[in-house]
Amino acid sequence: MKRSPLNKIGKVGKANIAANKIIKCIVEDEQIFFCEIGLKGCLRGLYLQIAHRHKRAYYKGDVAKLADYNEWVIACQNCHATTEWDRKLNEEVFERLRP
Repeated sequence: MKRSPLNKIGKVGKANIAANKIIKCIVEDEQIFFCEIGLKGCLRGLYLQIAHRHKRAYYKGDVAKLADYNEWVIACQNCHATTEWDRKLNEEVFERLRP
């Protein structure tokens, strides 16, 4: 077995980490402890994740865009997966929550 060093975190990875820290502070300040989407089968407060309006590649490592309050919501695993695959539903959710 060939042993090789782990890959270092790149520019986009560092931007994601920095944006997640900013988002975490916003979530604590706004006291968002439940899924904001609330679709059928919602887990409410379990397995919460950050759900972005667009795929992360769209932001191209821009910390300010990634952490912008209008570009993300807190979602449970089920709601996040549902909106990730249905882009029309995703836009409807973001129009309702972040006009």
